Amino acid sequence: MREAAVIAFFLLGLFQAPLHGAETEVFFSPEGGIKEIILKEIEAATSTIDLAILEITSPDMARALLNAKQRGVKVRIIADSRHANSKSSQITYLIRGGVPVKVLGGAKKGVVNHRFVIFDGTRVITGSYGWSEASEKWNYENILVLKESEAVASYQKEIERLWREKRVIK
Repeated sequence: MREAAVIAFFLLGLFQAPLHGAETEVFFSPEGGIKEIILKEIEAATSTIDLAILEITSPDMARALLNAKQRGVKVRIIADSRHANSKSSQITYLIRGGVPVKVLGGAKKGVVNHRFVIFDGTRVITGSYGWSEASEKWNYENILVLKESEAVASYQKEIERLWREKRVIK
């Protein structure tokens, strides 16, 4: 009798429909197409893009964010102060384009080491992938695309907390 209950429970799980929006996708680089996935998500965004990132050195990614802003998407970026001031950083380009950027950190304040972006409050891309050409072509990196509402809400809460930070350098 107990075995029959276990089998019935197992079969019920097999035939249960997956929850809408509760899926996770995993991608790897180098040359795994992560950059194209992120660019497509930026292009598909209709209302908001909230990004917390160590650095952005990819001109393609920066242009895509600026294009999103220009088509009416509310774009906000939180970046690390030391990396934002590097020669290859695209942060100044984005600021000049009117994208609101908070640059946090400093000598005694720690590093913004996050690498996540929230699209339209409904999906998150997170992982080790840096927004650079090296991440796509040479580095061993990963991303997760999360659509589960509780996970997305947790990331949104962190973005809002960071956005309220007082330790702004730039």
